[in-house]
Amino acid sequence: METLLSWFFPNHKMSLTSARVMMLFQLVAFFIIWSVADFLFLPSPIEIGTAWWKLMGDGLLSELATSMLLSLEATMFTVVISLLLVYASVMPFFRPLAALISKFRFNGVVGLTLFFTILTSSGHSLKVSLLVSTMVVWFVTSLREEVGSISLEEYEHARTLKMKEWRVVWEVVVLGRLDRVIEVLRQNAAISWVMLTTVEGFVRTEGGIGAMLVQQAKYLHMNEVLAIQITILGVGIALDWFWGFVRKALFPHADLSTGGK
Repeated sequence: METLLSWFFPNHKMSLTSARVMMLFQLVAFFIIWSVADFLFLPSPIEIGTAWWKLMGDGLLSELATSMLLSLEATMFTVVISLLLVYASVMPFFRPLAALISKFRFNGVVGLTLFFTILTSSGHSLKVSLLVSTMVVWFVTSLREEVGSISLEEYEHARTLKMKEWRVVWEVVVLGRLDRVIEVLRQNAAISWVMLTTVEGFVRTEGGIGAMLVQQAKYLHMNEVLAIQITILGVGIALDWFWGFVRKALFPHADLSTGGK
């Protein structure tokens, strides 16, 4: 009983075992409510599971692989473009450009697809361009904040070691914030995964899980739609864990100064 009450104490620090018990309880309760409740448009877990198994036979895994390769390609272009923009912004000439790019995060791709269609030569390049244009603005914004958060003491410490200014940039801005680059990548990879279904629904020539989702939604197959959405959610959570794992593996001491957050 005392353990149950502790779940509702503000700022209470729980043991790992208690946290696991609590999450298991919440998960079981959620599925019980979902199974017995009669929601108008929400299929039961069994119906969604049956639809998911049917979609597996219809090529769900191959469509998912197509989408993941597209997301990976767009992410690679995004990282390269964003790093070049942000690292160049240490020079005054390029600061307005990086600042302008970050402001475009208030614009969506709706209405701009015509320009991307004219500028690209294929459906694949169109999808990559749409994804990259969406991701870059957020990636640049987050990286600029990371670079802007570097304290003056870090720069001065490097200068006291007789480093030239470009060496200071390399040691403090580039190498000194590599762990934050991966963290920004982890956060922005979610944007790519969210936008993926939109661009694949817009350009369906190569298939993908987004095209499959739009096709099922067109005919109001709610069981299949939710099965695909749950698959997208599961893969997204797995990718988020993967980038977090990579960051901790490459930079195990990066979070010591922040208490492991």
